[in-house]
Amino acid sequence: MTIVNDVASSRESWPDHLKQAAVSWLEGHGQDLLYVSKILLATLLALGLSLLFDLSKPGTAMVTVIIVLQPRSGLVLAKGFYRFIGTAVGVIMSIILAASFSQQPILFLAAGACWLAFCTAGSTVFRNFQSYAFVLAGYTLVIVGLPAALQPDQAFDIAMTRLSEVMLGLLCAGVVSDVLFPKRLSDVLLLTVRKRFADFKTFIALDDVAPSSRPARERMVLRFIGEVITLEALRTSSVFESATGHLQSLQLRQLNNAFMTASTTFHSLDQLFGRLQNGGKQSTLKALLMEYQAIVRALSSQDRTLLAQVRRGLPQRLAALRRGLAAAHNSASDSSHILDFDSATELLARFADELQVYARIHAVVIQTEMHMPDDVQLPAHYVARTDPTLVVTSALRAAIGFGISSLFWIESGWVSGADAVVMATVVSALFAAAPSPIKIVRQFMIGGALGGFFGFLSAYYLQSQAENFTMLCIALAPFILIGAWLTTTKKYSGVGTGILLFFFSYASIGSNYQFDMLALLNGMAGGLIGVAVASVLYQIIDPSDSRWIKRRLARALRRQVEEACSRPLPGLLGRFESGTRDLLSRFAITHSLDNPDDRDIMTWLLSVLEIGRAVIQLRLEMLAVADRQVHDKIAQCVRSIAYLFARPSQVRLRAALDAVLAAIAACGELPAVLANLHLMRGAMLERVTVLTPAETSTNTSET
Repeated sequence: MTIVNDVASSRESWPDHLKQAAVSWLEGHGQDLLYVSKILLATLLALGLSLLFDLSKPGTAMVTVIIVLQPRSGLVLAKGFYRFIGTAVGVIMSIILAASFSQQPILFLAAGACWLAFCTAGSTVFRNFQSYAFVLAGYTLVIVGLPAALQPDQAFDIAMTRLSEVMLGLLCAGVVSDVLFPKRLSDVLLLTVRKRFADFKTFIALDDVAPSSRPARERMVLRFIGEVITLEALRTSSVFESATGHLQSLQLRQLNNAFMTASTTFHSLDQLFGRLQNGGKQSTLKALLMEYQAIVRALSSQDRTLLAQVRRGLPQRLAALRRGLAAAHNSASDSSHILDFDSATELLARFADELQVYARIHAVVIQTEMHMPDDVQLPAHYVARTDPTLVVTSALRAAIGFGISSLFWIESGWVSGADAVVMATVVSALFAAAPSPIKIVRQFMIGGALGGFFGFLSAYYLQSQAENFTMLCIALAPFILIGAWLTTTKKYSGVGTGILLFFFSYASIGSNYQFDMLALLNGMAGGLIGVAVASVLYQIIDPSDSRWIKRRLARALRRQVEEACSRPLPGLLGRFESGTRDLLSRFAITHSLDNPDDRDIMTWLLSVLEIGRAVIQLRLEMLAVADRQVHDKIAQCVRSIAYLFARPSQVRLRAALDAVLAAIAACGELPAVLANLHLMRGAMLERVTVLTPAETSTNTSET
């Protein structure tokens, strides 16, 4: 009887297990499923309207939907806006070049290569969807300009048709995204801001200052850098979502700036605590950690006034601790304890002030407070730093890819050589700003082959049986769903993009069904050859994992310190903070801190942030120094640091350290200046800094 009951119970539990599994799957993939559904609906809507208006290439409108549609409404509107701008500029330039060089194909190709180089360079300099506008302006030339040059009498019609198809795709993507279960970008921003604030409070608790915990803290720093850049990208798109988007964007810009400033000061404190522990100065470390933990607890408290109270009482408590340390270490040999303590005192006061600003702006952003504090000033714009060599190589790669594929087309006389030109140009421009373009292009090539095969299956076996629009949609839907679902996964997004792009290009989608097997095979072969040309060029010209990139990154980071020493002070702190983080972001996406060399690069970044921030603070303190001799000593120290970071060597390092020591000796009555000088000296004496790149063992290089 028991066995029978167990069997019955088991049978009854199967529906429950299936239900739980289905609910669990929907919770994990529900957003992706909704996004894929939107892609399917928007592409089929674009197809239907293209057929209704008798547009020549419905696939262009469908590709526009695929490229523009994003999980959030604000992103769709932003990307659609920049896609229209890029396409319009590309169409205008195509008409100009086709009209100017319709009888001179070589001159047309030369001018086209220059235009592509310029647009690709712009796509690497700018970020987010501004970058994509440059990409569109470039490769629109081969989609519109080449047909217009071959048929100059129809150039205007070709251009207007292309623009109409793009506009139709933008309209379909925007309407579906904003009507069908819209997901607002502002919701993501608020969630990101709340989570970062909570994570930062946990991160700065410093429960463990042992050296063994440093790799974990560095990973968290790297994550925070990524979140700064992600929030900046979302912020620039949020202005398209609502009438209050501009105000929210301004608040987020202030919040990002406050977070960067506070996180850099925390790193300086963390480094100083580590040096105290390594130097055996436990009494000084314990005294400082007491006050530091009080600040952190106040930030986590529900009482918003507690942090301000702790900050007001901080000078008196630190003064009492200093007297106790001075009594315990009254000999000249122990004077470094007092100097370390004074440096930490300035950092603690600065950190408490910056945390107050960060917490107050955070409260305004999440709307627990209604008005921005009057003492919070508008920060400098986020500055994106791009390696000039990367800009040049990206432009060169696009021009060479266009030139090689065009030469192949002309010399072979192959009608589908135009497909090779189009795909080589599109791929060379589209992935130029990607952090790991070689990997994405390989995925795209696999997806392109699959997309062409799917196009054959659909056109030959399914579309031939479609008697009306509904049956045509049913014939196309499975392949659209496969490609769209793959784009939702980071690992296979390149494959999904390739599937959709090639499928819409070669599936014979149009108002009149026509299937030409030879044309399909030729077009697929030409497109894959173009992708192969671009792939080879990505591997030859400036591969993303080359050691040359690490050397260039080291030079770029050193240049940040040079600018901190010489640029005008207004807005310098925000530009320095954002520019330094932006330099590392592209490298960090494709590298791991588990690699010792890559971990050294993380140390470079942190040392540059520490030294550069100290230099800027030192220059600000100089403004209040009345003694000309002291002022000159500090100025000489700043010049020596700039000289060192311009062309590092052992000689210049010693000279910079001597200049710092001379300034320390002259600034005995200026505790804020002493603190920054002491921090710079400690950072330059670290075992690994940007002055000792991983590819060299000593500072003997003058380059």
